[in-house]
Amino acid sequence: MNILHLGKFYSPVEGGIESICKYVAESMPSFNHEVLCFNIRNKNESDCINGIDVHRAASLGIFKSQPISFSYLGWLKRLIRSHKPDVIHFHYPNPLGGLYLLFCIPRHTKLIIHWHSDIVEQRILHRLVKPIENYLLKRADAVITTSPLYASASNALKRYLNKISVIPCAIDGDKFRLDDETIIRVNEIKKKYRDKIVFFVGRHVGYKGLSYLLSSIKYISEKCHVIIAGQGPLTSKLKQDFKYANLVWLGKINESELKSYLYAADILAFPSITKNEAFGVVLAEGMFCGTPAVTFNIHGSGVNWVSVGGETGIEVKGFNSEKYGKAIDALLKDDKLRLRLGENARQRVEKMFVMNVVGPQYQNLYNSLF
Repeated sequence: MNILHLGKFYSPVEGGIESICKYVAESMPSFNHEVLCFNIRNKNESDCINGIDVHRAASLGIFKSQPISFSYLGWLKRLIRSHKPDVIHFHYPNPLGGLYLLFCIPRHTKLIIHWHSDIVEQRILHRLVKPIENYLLKRADAVITTSPLYASASNALKRYLNKISVIPCAIDGDKFRLDDETIIRVNEIKKKYRDKIVFFVGRHVGYKGLSYLLSSIKYISEKCHVIIAGQGPLTSKLKQDFKYANLVWLGKINESELKSYLYAADILAFPSITKNEAFGVVLAEGMFCGTPAVTFNIHGSGVNWVSVGGETGIEVKGFNSEKYGKAIDALLKDDKLRLRLGENARQRVEKMFVMNVVGPQYQNLYNSLF
């Protein structure tokens, strides 16, 4: 079976959608996969990533999270002729790629729309691209959402519930298993900070809710360090606005450091506030490491399906910094509860969100189309 994956970007560009696209392509070696995406520079390039041919269309820049490219359409037409895909696996949101796809998808080719997220924040843009969404969903043979909560709460997907298949995001459990090297690094981290650790990692953008976490620090009475990893457009302002003696800014960290901090942390702070956070891959990674999370309740988001309030973490209703800080404080003070939730979290991810569990679900969906 020939599969053509269409996405915004692809490895080594980092991102949640990019990592999922890479995993899907690499998890089914019995199929013939190719990838078309946008390049991060104004140059057409092709390369091979772990046996997958990847074609990157020159990009003139990014507007409202959408890469702009004129060469994408021509390359898509050529790949359809040469690769002859049985299935096109399209990762959304990517409205421009979707528009190009509607121009040239063959009638007999099966189409899977992998709906990672609604367009939430760019409301004016969404009015313009809504017709593209509708045409794509009408044409689709199947639509993937990453949680059972998302489709029924999505205005775009409500009319197409009969096409929905729920396939969660997957994490590579082997990469996050505790080993001797990580144990040494975890002990170093704990020795350095001494107090309990509340850990946040992610892009410093609005929907990640980092300002809510930082505003909550004054409500945490238990001695702890709040450690912030990652960076983004809000980093400078947040550093100016929030200055606490127990607040640590790590900046961008690599995969090895991420693993070590997830094991060293007592709590994973995951304060995302909108459906832009459709699933939460790093949430699942932290849970795999036995670290319970404190989340907000986000209507329609898969976050509250990944981590179940009262079972694998603490869920705070309403986007309230005081309540969020007090939830963190209560969990820091209750060692037995924290350990119980952490163990439940690890078991939930092992059962539902690791690659060897999720991979066969993609293969079953592909096969079901024929």
